[in-house]
Amino acid sequence: MQVFAVEPGALQLTWGHLPRGQVTIRPNNQQPISMVHDGGPGALVLQNLKPGFRDLEVRHPDGVTRLSAGIPEPPRGEELYRIATISDLHLGSGNWGALRTIGDIAGDGSEHYDLRCASAAIAEAVEWGARLLIIQGDAAHHRRTRDFDLVGELVDRFPRLPMLMIPGNHDVDNAWPIDVPETFGKRALPMELHVDVHDLPGVRVIIGNTTIEHVGRGTITSVASDLLEAAASSSTQNLMALHHQFQRFPIATYWPPGIPSREGRPFLRKLGRLAPDTLVTSGHAHRHRARRVGPLLVTETGSTKDWPGTWTGYRIYETGMYQTVRRVAAPSAIAWTEHSRRALLGLWSPWSPGSLQDRCVAL
Repeated sequence: MQVFAVEPGALQLTWGHLPRGQVTIRPNNQQPISMVHDGGPGALVLQNLKPGFRDLEVRHPDGVTRLSAGIPEPPRGEELYRIATISDLHLGSGNWGALRTIGDIAGDGSEHYDLRCASAAIAEAVEWGARLLIIQGDAAHHRRTRDFDLVGELVDRFPRLPMLMIPGNHDVDNAWPIDVPETFGKRALPMELHVDVHDLPGVRVIIGNTTIEHVGRGTITSVASDLLEAAASSSTQNLMALHHQFQRFPIATYWPPGIPSREGRPFLRKLGRLAPDTLVTSGHAHRHRARRVGPLLVTETGSTKDWPGTWTGYRIYETGMYQTVRRVAAPSAIAWTEHSRRALLGLWSPWSPGSLQDRCVAL
C-alpha cells in the first residue's frame, strides 16, 4: 500500500492486494472515507485536501496501515486548463515480459489487456478533468493493419475529447510493409509526422516526431529547429511532448535507447536559453523519471498497459504547471498491471515507477 500520486488538493492511494471487505482512510483525524473493496489490487483518490503534511490511517481487512504524504501547494494564480497524456499503449500486443511469457489474467475475455488499460486510462483522465489528450507514441504495437485498426477503435470511443497523436518507434517499425495511416478511426485523428503547435489557456502545447523509420532509437535533429522556434515564440509557458527520452550519457545506460546525448544536450541547453518556462515530457522507456536541465523540467512517463500502468495529468496555472501520474484504477486494468510487475524476474517492479518525486512534480 502506498501513496502513488499527489497533486494540489488530492492524492491517490494504491495497494497490491487486500482481502474483500471495507477500507477506511482517515487523513489527519479528518472525516474518514470508506469503500467496500472486492478484493485484490485497488486504488482510491482522496479529494479536497489542504496543502501540507498528511498522516493517513488506513483500516482494512488485513489490519491498519499508516502512511504519510505531502500535499503540494499549487503554483500561484488561477488554474486555467488540464491536459492528459498517455504513452506506449502497444495496441495489438500479445503477452508481456522479456520472453513474452506473462499472459493476460483479468477482464471478461472480450478485450485484451492493452485495449482495456488504454480505454480505462482515457476515461479516468476525462473524469479528472482533462480537456485535451496527447497520445505520445507507440499507440500500435507494430506497424500492422490490425494494430492500427485498434488505435482507430480506441480513439473513436471518445469522439468529443480533443486529441493529438505522435508516432513512436513501434508505429514505424518494419513489422509489415505498409504505410502508416494519415488518420485513425472514424473521427480521422491525424498522426503528426513533424511538429504541431496549439495555443491553449496558459500554455503552448508543442508536439514533435522523434522517430526514425524502422529504427528503435530516436532523433531530435529533423525537428529541432521547428521545436525551438515554436517554444521561443510562445507568449506563455510550454508543454513539449515527444516520444523518445533524452539520454543523459553518450552510451545508453538502460534499454531502450532514446535520443542520443550528442543531439539532446545541445538541444536542451538552447531550449533552456530561448524558452526557460518549458516542461519537456516523453515516453518510450515505460518508466517514470524527472530531472532539471537548467531551468527546464524534463520528465519521462510510463505505459498504460504494464506495471504500474499509468496516465499523466498536467494542471496549467497562471505561473506554472503541475504534473501528476496516476495508476489506471479500473479493476480489470489494475489487476493486470499488478500481475505484470513480475517481468524481468521481478526487477521491473522497482525499476519502472521511479519515486513519488519523479512522478509528481511542478514547473
